[in-house]
Amino acid sequence: MAKQPHSAPADSVGIQVPAGRIVAGSTRWQTVLLAPDKPSIYRIHATDGLIVEADGAARTIRVEPGASLDVLARKIRVKAAAGGAGHIAQGWYVMVS
Repeated sequence: MAKQPHSAPADSVGIQVPAGRIVAGSTRWQTVLLAPDKPSIYRIHATDGLIVEADGAARTIRVEPGASLDVLARKIRVKAAAGGAGHIAQGWYVMVS
């Protein structure tokens, strides 16, 4: 049985909120949100394992494949959870509030 491709919620319901796809490597951080005015809540869904950093915190959060995480922050960065220079992780994010 073929695996169905994952799509971001904005693709399927036509909502008009900040949303996007994540394609992150394991060696560099990808910025998902940078909002200097006020923090926002973003839902991050990991198709593959991701590491999430909120507001430059010393502690990061690992999101397992297929899981979601709601993050309240002014700055959110992600990278692939698995090691290796060639590893790429995918997912999506959407603004909750």
